[in-house]
Amino acid sequence: MRPACADTLNSVVASVGDQAITGYDVINEYHFERFLDGRSPTGTPGKKEDQAILNRLISQILLADQMRRPEGNSENGTKNARETLKGVREKYPNRDAYDEALQSLGMTEQQVLKRLERYERTLQMINNRLRPAALPDPNEVEDYYHKTFVPEYKKEHSGAPPPLDKIRDQIREILVQKKMNELLNKWLDRLKSAHRVIVHSD
Repeated sequence: MRPACADTLNSVVASVGDQAITGYDVINEYHFERFLDGRSPTGTPGKKEDQAILNRLISQILLADQMRRPEGNSENGTKNARETLKGVREKYPNRDAYDEALQSLGMTEQQVLKRLERYERTLQMINNRLRPAALPDPNEVEDYYHKTFVPEYKKEHSGAPPPLDKIRDQIREILVQKKMNELLNKWLDRLKSAHRVIVHSD
């Protein structure tokens, strides 16, 4: 896309049902992601990055539509969002640099916090809906330990790998996250079909 003028920025680059996504939306999301990474929220994304951002915006809209009610503990969501924002501040060399980036972004700190809280609620919804189906059985944990963890450990360490019992929970969580990503992608594919997602060509 690489918008070059106001008309291009205002143009619709995708739609999710009746909701349009414009070039402005993509640029704003790009700037927000740069801000969270501790970088200057300026510039425009390259073509591949542009497409990745658009896909994330589409996913955000689809998942937001599933948020019929707040998921989980709202206090925990707010706490996690505040901790994330604190981490963002620490990525900047000083408070002046952070304030300058915030001003360049065109958002107040409270607005950023609200967006992070929505993100936390979305994560909680995903966790509540997908984690139960993503729990691995004991055989999967053992297979991962012997076929993946031990060989990779031996490549980087000279000593014996830790016994399975000491890292069983860690491996289980790795497998849960992997399975949840797979389930999330399948869920999003179904939502895209149900909500008439259309991406407009350049």
